[in-house]
Amino acid sequence: MAAPLDELVERAHQAGERQVVVAGGTGAYGDLVRKHFYLPFTEATGIEVVATGGGYGEKLAKLKAMASVGRVEWDVITLSIDALAPDVTGLLRDLGDCASLPDVAGQGVDGSCLREGVLFDIGGGVLAFDKRSFPEGQAQPASWADFWDVKAFPGPRALPNIGNPWWALIAALEADGVSRDALFPLDIDRAFHKLDEIKPHVTVWWKSGDQSQQIFRTREVVMAMLFSGRAFRLRGEGIPMGISWNGAPLDAAFWAVTKAAQHPNAALALLDFIYTRPKAHAEFAAESFGSTAQRGALDFLPAGAKASSVLQPANWSNIVRVDREWLAANREKVLQRWSTWIAS
Repeated sequence: MAAPLDELVERAHQAGERQVVVAGGTGAYGDLVRKHFYLPFTEATGIEVVATGGGYGEKLAKLKAMASVGRVEWDVITLSIDALAPDVTGLLRDLGDCASLPDVAGQGVDGSCLREGVLFDIGGGVLAFDKRSFPEGQAQPASWADFWDVKAFPGPRALPNIGNPWWALIAALEADGVSRDALFPLDIDRAFHKLDEIKPHVTVWWKSGDQSQQIFRTREVVMAMLFSGRAFRLRGEGIPMGISWNGAPLDAAFWAVTKAAQHPNAALALLDFIYTRPKAHAEFAAESFGSTAQRGALDFLPAGAKASSVLQPANWSNIVRVDREWLAANREKVLQRWSTWIAS
């Protein structure tokens, strides 16, 4: 352990904090986190990780309920980055520039410190295409403008309909020539006008990650916006998937310390610890088909996985981050308009 982490652990021990309660992922995913991070943390520090969890919405509702009665049982919570609205940030510890977590700044990708938490899982809504339709040596789609170009790249498409329509709006505006640094505030009218163009060619509006994979297995579509992890899973099944990070909206989960944590020092130690294990992050990524924000993991990835990893600086720099303030102010309006548009 690095000296700064030693200090965090010592502080926890002096405060009598022998455990840290984490509301994280469950199932097979939770088992992987336990294997690669919780157990090694306990072995290195003597601090037990008590794991609980559930879905993002379920955890958020429970955290709000616990805070309202002044008894927060969780020290750390994992949430989607899209959840960082004002009603949520007030429940989380302000980490500032993460100066108290030096390994985050030293070992994480650019932007790993979110102020109210630190990034863990990172991915995006990538442009995924079937190389059986667009083989090597021929033109292949590489941007959202290509996704909209049905003449150069013919075939049925798919887009998500999973409660985050700002992803499709971002893609539409990029396809319409809006530069990445001028996307926000989103021009909603312009985006929906552009979506009108592609709508007849979108044969599947997928509603689950499983469905998004199945439509490639059955060759119902030739390209789609997919969760990056799902695209990599398909590739792992032997389906020749092309993956472009160009303009992919950021899909990320973060770990945060609750403002009323009963074991705050142990919580900070855990957050810093997870950034000190690049090899563990690489192994976790290989087993989960995802990626994490520990940039050193890139050195431990298999050669074939390095080029397409989001950790590659060229890929990470192409990610689009949703403006959190814009989303907080416009979420309900956009959701309502999307529901009307998708049903028409």
